Amino acid sequence: MKKAVILLVLAVLATGVLSACTKNNTTNTTVTPTTAVTVTSPYHVCGGEMTLGQYKGLEYSMKKVVVTDEEIETQITKLLTAKPNYKKNETPDHTDVRDGDVVNIDYAGKVGGVAFQGGTDTDYFLEIGSNSFIPGFESSLIGKQIGTTVDINVTFPNPYTPNTSLSGADAVFTVTLNYFGKEKEGIDDEYVKRYFSAYATTVDSLKQYFRDAITDDKKADLEEEMWDYLITTVIDNSTYTKILPEDVDFYYNLSMSQFHQYAQMYGLTDEQLYNKYYDTTELDYNGFLQKCREQAEQSVKEYMALQAIVKAENITFTPEEYAKTAEEYRVGAGLESIEVLESSYGKEYIEYCLLNDKVLDLIRETAVIKEVE
Repeated sequence: MKKAVILLVLAVLATGVLSACTKNNTTNTTVTPTTAVTVTSPYHVCGGEMTLGQYKGLEYSMKKVVVTDEEIETQITKLLTAKPNYKKNETPDHTDVRDGDVVNIDYAGKVGGVAFQGGTDTDYFLEIGSNSFIPGFESSLIGKQIGTTVDINVTFPNPYTPNTSLSGADAVFTVTLNYFGKEKEGIDDEYVKRYFSAYATTVDSLKQYFRDAITDDKKADLEEEMWDYLITTVIDNSTYTKILPEDVDFYYNLSMSQFHQYAQMYGLTDEQLYNKYYDTTELDYNGFLQKCREQAEQSVKEYMALQAIVKAENITFTPEEYAKTAEEYRVGAGLESIEVLESSYGKEYIEYCLLNDKVLDLIRETAVIKEVE
């Protein structure tokens, strides 16, 4: 993922930076937190002085993506845990529904005589006592005979978060008890069609779906590792003779202001939030603050390097390129128009992101990437 740098995702910079802060050991020196500052825009022009090093022709060894059969089987095991492969029990030892039985049912629910969305289904396997349905539904079926159709009266919880319009409502469900179910080991084509027809119709095609999905995930992870390496190498190859403290403060405050908002949301201080929700075995709170400031300085170096490449390569963009890229950003941010995008982030910042994209393309296109086992 190319956008591993400071692009529009900086609006949620805290998530990435703060999680990264908990993963690496560092010297736990005492750090005085910067006074909470509300950062209204992720765009900031950094000053300072630096000399670019090599940024073209960087070499990187990328691991080959390998997906094992064991990984596929792990996914199938997870499926069966969530949705067992029930079949008709041809030899049940009783005909009345009991707690713990698996029953195949058709049901149709009504409130005030009117059917409601999500209240009807057919050929559904229900384990009695699993509490999969609203209170009273499963227990009302106990003692009923297989092969019959019954009406049961239930009341929706209040509140009922899946559909608040049903909160506290009295409902009548007409339920047909088709047959008892029995769990079968493993999966088969019928199981795939029953539960995963949107993705596959056979066991083999489902396995291929998993293989493709895992491959894509691994490729994305490897791409992100590659970009981290390339950007870090550009920074390491460069010489920074002057980094302005106010620039570091900006990126530090950008991450910490969001962290502070999370703390307020939970009614905690920043330190309490960290101690409660983060892994403190590697970093205490002071170490966390130190790591975040190191990340902020890295962001400044990154900004300086990318902008220096823009200048060195005389990188520009056309109005058409701006319109195309802004539309991509708009879609990615889920905003209704480019005007809203520009008012939210500022046109200057969008232009900055566009130029960064071009720099990243240059770094990637000139890099020598070797695939290794």
